[in-house]
Amino acid sequence: MAARDTNSWETAIAKIEPHDVIVRGERMSELIGNASFAEVTYLILSGKRATKGQARVLEALLVSVMDHSIAPSSTVARLLASYGVPIQAAIAGGALTFGDIQGGAGQELARNLSGIVQQVAADGDVTDEALRNAAKELVADSRARRVPLDGFGHPQHDPDFRTPILLELAKKEGVFSHHSALLSHLEDALAEAIGRRVGANIDGASAALLLDLGLKPDVARALIVTPRTVGLAAHYLEEIEQGNTWRHVPAAQVTYTGVLPEES
Repeated sequence: MAARDTNSWETAIAKIEPHDVIVRGERMSELIGNASFAEVTYLILSGKRATKGQARVLEALLVSVMDHSIAPSSTVARLLASYGVPIQAAIAGGALTFGDIQGGAGQELARNLSGIVQQVAADGDVTDEALRNAAKELVADSRARRVPLDGFGHPQHDPDFRTPILLELAKKEGVFSHHSALLSHLEDALAEAIGRRVGANIDGASAALLLDLGLKPDVARALIVTPRTVGLAAHYLEEIEQGNTWRHVPAAQVTYTGVLPEES
């Protein structure tokens, strides 16, 4: 395979003109004041204009993750603020906390949901029964391997109040489809397997909804990081306004477990 010329750049996202910017075939000058943040987000990510229903669901999803009080991401942003770093560095530091454990589980679940729906479609019609059976198989496999099911449970919300609101809105706006249905069946299958209901969290809801919106699975983390930067900025500014400097773990909460020097 011939090596690409790394000095040559190609993009189908946007094109700069002397007095405008073309974004996915649309003029930025015409989008300004006429399209919402969610609509342009959808346009940039998918290359298509969102329907009113799609835009409303995406807007709701972006709002639902804008802030979550003192959490891992805001803790890091506030720590960095107290050390005197610029606001952009603190926001970037907070955003870097979104990974497989916190805030980023939706990406892996989105990949799984997408793969399952594609497999069900390859085997025949994507019926509700087929999705229910696929959900039971995934839960059984997860339990057999003793691997937690991504996108379920929340340490502070039992259940996560955002999920039913978003899924109900998706139904109302005609966005709720195979992936959201599969998520609901996974919740039922998990409850049946363990004897108690563990609701789908915001990672689970975002994973299913972004797929039903027609977006790619790897967009999952971006859809959490993007609006959360606003919350992180607010935490940074509040930390500065409070006059906090050099935040750290209190010495009384630090236990030394290393070797001690011998007494002379």
